[in-house]
Amino acid sequence: MLFKMKNLIGKRFDDPEVQKLKSMVPYKIFEGSNGAALIEASNQQFSPTQVYAFILGEMKKSAEAYLKRPISKAVIAVPMYFSVPQRKETELAGKKAGLDVLGIIDEPIAAALSSGNGLIAVFDLGGGKFDVSILEISQGVIRVKARNGDSFLGGDEFDRALLEHLVEEIRSVHSVDVTADRVTIMRLREAAEKAKVELSYSTEAVICDIFGTELGPKSVKITITRSKFEDIVDHLVERIKFHCQNCLKDAGISVDEVDEVILVGGMTSVPRVQQIVQECFRKFPSTMMNPEEAVAVGATIQAGLIMTDQKRLLPGVTPLSLGIETLGGTFARIINRNSRIPIKGSRIFSTECDNQRSVCFRILQGEREMASDNMFLGELEFTGIPPVPQGMPRIELTFDIGINGILSVCAKHKGREQVARFQLTLGLDEEYVRGMVKEGILYGWRDKKKYTLARVRSMAAIMIGKVETILHNKPTIPEELHGRALSALADLRAAMESENPHMTVSRIVAAESVAEDALWWGVPDESSDDDF
Repeated sequence: MLFKMKNLIGKRFDDPEVQKLKSMVPYKIFEGSNGAALIEASNQQFSPTQVYAFILGEMKKSAEAYLKRPISKAVIAVPMYFSVPQRKETELAGKKAGLDVLGIIDEPIAAALSSGNGLIAVFDLGGGKFDVSILEISQGVIRVKARNGDSFLGGDEFDRALLEHLVEEIRSVHSVDVTADRVTIMRLREAAEKAKVELSYSTEAVICDIFGTELGPKSVKITITRSKFEDIVDHLVERIKFHCQNCLKDAGISVDEVDEVILVGGMTSVPRVQQIVQECFRKFPSTMMNPEEAVAVGATIQAGLIMTDQKRLLPGVTPLSLGIETLGGTFARIINRNSRIPIKGSRIFSTECDNQRSVCFRILQGEREMASDNMFLGELEFTGIPPVPQGMPRIELTFDIGINGILSVCAKHKGREQVARFQLTLGLDEEYVRGMVKEGILYGWRDKKKYTLARVRSMAAIMIGKVETILHNKPTIPEELHGRALSALADLRAAMESENPHMTVSRIVAAESVAEDALWWGVPDESSDDDF
């Protein structure tokens, strides 16, 4: 039995999500020669892409049998959190299945293609994952305002929770631990899934099985009521509720602003799931579409639009903020998290010291205030800056994310023709994105303190450089003024070593005052000139 392929396709074996999955599935996951995650079943080795290709091939055969004609083209729907490698492997699986892949579409967008204008919540709970998205549809353009979800929260987790309950019941009643009996566990897993389905339209389900003991085979009969099942999976339902609330918060809207709720996935037929949808969005979900067909219908609509050259604009959102490392090791955001794609953002930067001929922009992605805590994407070297004092050059840095998810970074010297460019394709593992957002919240206050201290120390370093330059250029200033300047520098250096940004700021102000006195010493006061 192979499942959870969406958690494996396009992933390396050392990916944290793959390592987590190893203990959750009955098949073997191992490392391939190139570091990719491979699986073993029926004494054969497969890549997740091969398994996906087989599934798509079977779907192709079913569609051809129903339509009674060959099928050669398709649009494939994937979870919105799929990274670029995962999307490429999905496309490759389609090609291996004999399909000309016209495009890859995000599942929530596919589900909403047949909806009218307004704010749409797409609630997608399938067998392997949960995804909730807020989409804005206007004049045929679909924009993703926010998404949230969990790739380890789906029907499989509901089955596993019920399976664990059955194992505990057998242990309690018969004093037998069946966890080491793979055959019994597989039968109980199948029984748990059937009971879950049955409890969607019945108030109770009966599970019967036979397992071996030292005294011979024993039969077991366990009755699960719908109420008991809901108690067993309550912790999973609470996780669903948490993600729905976060999605609304990220979208910046109130629940009353949602115009329609679309259900996707077979798990949405579970009564407790339908109840939590109504609790989270305060309205009944749409009944216009079969939840198990909504994504497939949307992918078909998109394929038709592509074939007739009427492809809709389907922008997504940036999963994490994008920016650069600035003076003091802080993170300067240029495009914020959950910004709608396509998007462009610009900021003006300058040099850190006199006569600086080049600037290296370290491009980062994340939600932490310090650059070192975020993900490094690459570097953009900007050279050919004329030798002028610190702070004079005006370098405009522009981040541009296109509809295809490609980030282009351009640095341009204002008023000159100098331009430097950098480009990469964005795509992150959902687990990483979730972790970065969580860290940004968890360490927010501590990061703010570190950020403030770093910025103040950077200002102090600039002021020290300024005072030293003035003293170097004016060797004949009075001894008293020279002594004040040296004393101010010593105080400022001592303050920089402290953890008190307020004291450092006061020392910066004092040094600035001395610097002004030294700078203007010896300059004639034009107001005292005699009139002729």
